[in-house]
Amino acid sequence: MFALMLIFGPTDGGRSDAALVIAAQRGDVNAFGALHTRYYLRLYHLAYLKTNNVQDAEDVASETFVRALANLSRLRLKDDDASLYPWLHRIAINLIVDGHRRRPPSGVVSLDAPLIADIRTLLDTEDFSHGPTPHDIAERHEVQQLVRAAIAALPEDQGDVLVYKYLGDLSLKEIAPLLGRSETAAKSLLHRAVLSLRREIERRVDAVERLALSRAAAPLAGETPEETLHVRRS
Repeated sequence: MFALMLIFGPTDGGRSDAALVIAAQRGDVNAFGALHTRYYLRLYHLAYLKTNNVQDAEDVASETFVRALANLSRLRLKDDDASLYPWLHRIAINLIVDGHRRRPPSGVVSLDAPLIADIRTLLDTEDFSHGPTPHDIAERHEVQQLVRAAIAALPEDQGDVLVYKYLGDLSLKEIAPLLGRSETAAKSLLHRAVLSLRREIERRVDAVERLALSRAAAPLAGETPEETLHVRRS
């Protein structure tokens, strides 16, 4: 995790990002080490917020600097006070999105009755004056699993635009070339994808509730009612 910290020195002498980049391009390992010290934690926090996993966040932050070092010779900052962070941010987001695509969603999503009610509230109303906020609901691990599974069930282009927008925090202007579409077409695709995602989540929540009703009506011999139900990824 901290291999680059051990290789490169941390002292920056108060130099700007542009000055450090130029020095690093000329072979000054301490200059790159200073950039690493300046931005590692920020990238780690970004990755942790997106992955909710310590090891994944460490891997993303470290790999971001590995790729930055490999491509540093081609980097040109526009002016002396420009920040290196937007470039590092793009590298990190690409790594996060790639990791999301490679890791299939869990086959089973656990939902209890109160959480199902919260999700229905999130889908059906904009009034959150009582009960959990949308942020509170979205932070639940089970909801994140549900959303990942729902996205995986969508057409590939719809899944991609959702991942870029909401996992990658990219603008439509940035997303459009990644999808090979105009900005207007990307916006239209995002709108369709959000509607599709909403329907898919509703379908999955409905399936959980139907399962609950069937189990309540005809429990198996020796089976006790479960408070937590599971819906498999289709």
